[in-house]
Order: sequence, then structure tokens, then C-alpha cells
Amino acid sequence: MAAFSLQLERKVESGLVACGKFDGSHACIVVATSGGNILVHSPHRRPLPNPDDDPKTGRLAWTGELAELRIGKQVTSLYAGRLGEDERDVLMIGTATHLLVYNVEDNADVFYKEMSDGAYTVTVGKLGWLTDRSVVVIGGNCSVTVLDASGTEVFWTVTGDVVVSLMIFDFDGDGANELILGSVDFEIRALKGDSVAWDVKETAPVTALVALSGCQFGYAVGNGTVGVYEMGQRLWRVKSKHRVVAIRGYDVNGDGTEELVTGWSSGKVDARVPATGEVVFRVQLSAAVVGIARADYRRTGRPDLVVVSATGEVRGFGPGAASSEASEPGDKMRELLAKKQALIAEMRHRAANPGSFASRLAVEVSCGDGAVRMALAAGPGLLVHCAIVFAEGVFDGETLVDRPSRPCGQIEIELRPPKDTPVDVHVKVCVGPMGADLLQVFELTRQLPRFCMYERIEKPIDVEDALLDESGVTIEVAERPQRVAIWLGQNLILPEETEVEVAEVGPTAGTLNVCLRGLRDGKLHRLEATSGGKIRLRTNDSNFAGEVVQSLASYLGLGELGAEANFPEDEKLMTEALERLTGLRETEIRLRAGEARGAAMLRNLLVRTEDARILGDAKNAKTRLAQLRAVNGDLIRDHEIGANSYRDLVRTLKELNAAVQRIARLRVGKASANAIAKCRSAIRDGDTRALVAVARQG
Repeated sequence: MAAFSLQLERKVESGLVACGKFDGSHACIVVATSGGNILVHSPHRRPLPNPDDDPKTGRLAWTGELAELRIGKQVTSLYAGRLGEDERDVLMIGTATHLLVYNVEDNADVFYKEMSDGAYTVTVGKLGWLTDRSVVVIGGNCSVTVLDASGTEVFWTVTGDVVVSLMIFDFDGDGANELILGSVDFEIRALKGDSVAWDVKETAPVTALVALSGCQFGYAVGNGTVGVYEMGQRLWRVKSKHRVVAIRGYDVNGDGTEELVTGWSSGKVDARVPATGEVVFRVQLSAAVVGIARADYRRTGRPDLVVVSATGEVRGFGPGAASSEASEPGDKMRELLAKKQALIAEMRHRAANPGSFASRLAVEVSCGDGAVRMALAAGPGLLVHCAIVFAEGVFDGETLVDRPSRPCGQIEIELRPPKDTPVDVHVKVCVGPMGADLLQVFELTRQLPRFCMYERIEKPIDVEDALLDESGVTIEVAERPQRVAIWLGQNLILPEETEVEVAEVGPTAGTLNVCLRGLRDGKLHRLEATSGGKIRLRTNDSNFAGEVVQSLASYLGLGELGAEANFPEDEKLMTEALERLTGLRETEIRLRAGEARGAAMLRNLLVRTEDARILGDAKNAKTRLAQLRAVNGDLIRDHEIGANSYRDLVRTLKELNAAVQRIARLRVGKASANAIAKCRSAIRDGDTRALVAVARQG
């Protein structure tokens, strides 16, 4: 049962719900409505004795318990939190171009900051490597920006794609908060200063993150998946056909530990135990959930779980709400009876076919012909009837069912992981004799190595010509080639009883020389390692080079690693993008000046038209109206040009930020952070030569 409910009588935008104590003591709900408006609901607000004392100069206009804040732009993010020494929360509103930090109680701006990369998600907290005071963290177009309480930038870095979720959280339990971010490129990263402490790839854009008890945190991705990680290890995950809109930590069953509460686009709200994923609470709303918050809305001294739907319905649930959800009578008995019947049927089948349950399943994994191939073979006298394969991000829907038209002794499954990351493949194989009613199910798990989509090949005659150019990356490490060979053996799929070996005799003694062919695109790559610790990867693919550098540095335990790189094609694209960015910025300045002149002319014509109307001068009024129509048409055309120019500007900034990310991933530690800082300076100054120099030398 809900502890309270109310109706805002407005349609609420999905994912744009926050809660804050803007006067320091009373909880308020804040939602974004259509048209760029913000609605604040304060059930405990006391009206002023004299309505004339209510300030009218701010952005906020109160009407009873509701106040409306007109932004005038599409709101992309909403957050409420404490900033600075003030005990009152402030409201943070992000748009595609600006961030507004607003003091609701004083009805005044704290600061208004232009964000060229946009503000698609915002959070507030203390970062362990920066300061002991709260900062504002903004996720933008391939970037993360950190501002202090006055709006001054104190940190900036690039990411692989648009950042859509942020969380400040002690990820590793060392007492200092890290920055956890989720992006459109399916990645969750934990940033500790300038370095990436941990990262993992999911199967869709990571749309939500929330801190739970201890070192656990929940996450949600765009394909309807929700789950929990603890110190880098996934505890569980579940997937639904509905979209996850919001997640929050809240103790719904009163056991002293927060559960992971999930709001779905279907209107369902459920709570799961973080350690196991078991559902302990479930409720259905009449419309899609758009946000979940924690707020002491009833002033009981304990926060309630507040759920907001798309129609403006607000429901609050108190601590221990799950205890009131009684299970239906007979559910447990029906479940036990179903298990009993299944066990009886299995025992009968085992008694009738004693030999069919002593078989084994042979598994072989190889690569070739553009894919990783997993062969599954049944034992003597048995046939494979069906195989169910589950692998994250490999198949559409993540699951493949391979059912041959006739049962056969062996089947082969093709796997094509789209990214260079380890993939756990879970397989269930149904085997049995022809015509069997009950089949034996084998379950197995295999992990595909990080570079499984690269095939080791003997050096063909033409490989030297293909790799004669100087494209690639060179690093120096204090390690023998034998350790690099071991790393390669762990990250490639090699034939049985085959190892990557270092040459012991001949002119190449003491060196490692391995040729690889990409199964996705057929491109050739060559890795060379000398006894002096120099490692060179010849490749035209800077993304692959970055993955190799990061994987090798992690394996060797390197916290700092510089590199020399040369990727002419990437340099050309970066140079063109930077030149295009300079032109787009100049165009934007000209358009703004033209819009200002047009607006001034429009105001002047409006005054003159009104004067002509008052004086009854129909001829002059007609002339002014024609001029108004012409000026208005020019303004509309300029606006369309400006909108197209802005889209090109955002696209170009994304290209440049992605290029900076590739440059950074070729290095580790301070070398990576310095490369990012130098790239940003070169982009700000429009210096193409400096940008190319950083790409090459760091």
C-alpha cells in the first residue's frame, strides 16, 4: 500500500525527476514538463502573509504548492543537491548548450554556464582526487566536465561517446570517491583522477547508475537490462522487454540493507536484493514510470520512496513497504508440486535409458572464415537436438537457438563479437537418442579471449608490402619478449598444443614477430618485440592499437606508459575536423550577430507599425507589415541555417573528442592525461600542427 499519493496534473518528461530540500528542511519534488518547463511541488510550503512580499524578479513563480520555472529550451538533465557551505539544496538544470544552477529558495541563479558539449547528465559530490568540497560533474558529448561551487572549471577529460549517466561513489573501498560514468558506447568506467581504474563493456548504452550498500552499485542499459556490480565483478543481471527508466537504492523490506528499486516503461516498479537479484517488492502504476526519488515527504524523519509516472501521478512508499506485499496462497505449494513432477519424469527416463546419461560433450573453439567457431559434438550413440547460446552483445537479443532440421552428432556455432573485449559464452546443449521424449541438457561456459576476432597467420609474401608504411605505435617496456608472448597466448585463440614462441636462433633470435589478420575486416597487423623491451605494433587501426596498449599495460602492471604513434589517416581526419570546427564557430558568430540585428529591426518595425495603426495611416501600416514579413522570413531562414550549423558543430566536436580518446588510449597514466590536456589546448586554439604533434608524441 502506498503511504501517500498526489497528482501533479501535468505530463512529466521521462528520466527528469529530482528531489531536494531547497529551504534546508522541507522536501520538494522537481520534474520537467514539455516545452522546457520545470515544475516544483512543495507540500509544506507556507504562503506568505502578504502576497506582495513574494519576490517576482526571479525565474520561479509560485502558485500554492506548485512553482513553475521556464527554461525555454529542451531540458536534458535534472539534479538537486547541496553545493558549497550552504545547507540548502540547489537545483541543477542541463540543456544541450548550458547548465543552470538555481537557488529555488532565493529564486535566483547561482551560476549559468555555457557547455559547448552539452549537459546530458549532472551529479554533485566529493571526488577523492580533487577537493574535500562538493563539485558539479557534467556529462557531455564525449566529455566530462567538473565545476566548483562558483562555476569555475577544475577538471575536464574525454570519453569514448556521449556520457548519459554519472555517479560519485567509492568504487574500490579505499575511502576516496571515484567517478563512475556510463556512455552511449556501452561502457561503464571508473575514473580515479586522470586514469581509468576500471572499465567494462555492456550490451547497450548505460542509461542509469546508482550507489548501493558497501561497494555495490546498480546499473541499467538501454535494452531493458538491470544488474549489480561489486568492486568490478557483476553479481547478477536480468533483462526485460520493457525499458528501464530509473533505478534507486531504498530499503523497502526494512532489513537495514538497501534494495535496488527499478522503474520500468510499462509502469511496473520492483525491488531486488542486490546480492542475488531476488524480487522482494512489486507494484504496478497506471502509466509509465518517469522517475524515482528518495524524499522525507511526510516529515517523519525517514525518507520515503517516491515514484512519479508520466501522467503526473506521485506515489510514496514508506520503509518496510515490501512486508505488506503478501504472496498469494498456494504459490509455494504449486511451485513444489511442479518440481516434484519434473523430478519424477526425469527418474523414469533415467530408468528406461540408463546408458544415455553417461555421455560427455566435446567442445572445440577455433577461429577462421571471419568468425569464432564453437563445435559441439555428442557422445557415441547420441545426437545433438538443440543448442542455446547466450553471449552478451554477440547476437541480436543476446541469445541464439540453433536447432538442426534433423538431430546430428555435431553442430558448429559462429560467434562474431563486435568489440575487443572478453566474452563469456554460456551454452546449453540438448542431447539424446533419435526420437527421445526427454533429453539430457549439458551446460557449459567458455570465455572468449579479448582478441578472439584476430587470427594468427604465417607471414604471407605480400604482408611486408602491406605493412611497409609507418602506421602504428611504438612503446618501450622493461620486459622480455617471452612475457609478451605469454600475453598473446592468453588473448588469442590458438590451435591446441600451439604457443606463441620467441625466436631462439637465426638473425631474429630473441625477438617476437607475430602477424594477425582481423576476422571482421581482413586487415593485417604485425606485432614486434625485441629483447631490449621495444614493442612495435604495425597497424592502420588506431582503435585496435589502443586496445592492445591498454591490455598489455594491464597485464604487465604498468601505471605509466608513453608511446610514439603514427596514423596518417587519423591525423588527416582530425585536421579536417578541426578546420571545419573553426569555420563553424565563425559561422555561429556571424549568425548570432545577424539574429541580433534582425531582432532589433523587428522591434523597430513593430513600434512603427503600431504607430501607423494608431494614426490610422493604412498605407504606411501596410508597408510596415510587408517589411515585418520580410524580416521575419529572414530570421526564420537564419534560424534554420543556425540549427543545421549547430548540428554540424556538435557532430564535429564529437569526432574530435573521439579522436582525443583514441590518442589517450595509446598511453597510460600521466602520459595519457597530458595528451588529453594538450589536445584540448590545441583544439581551443585551432592549432592543427600542435594537435598532430600531440597525436604522434603525446
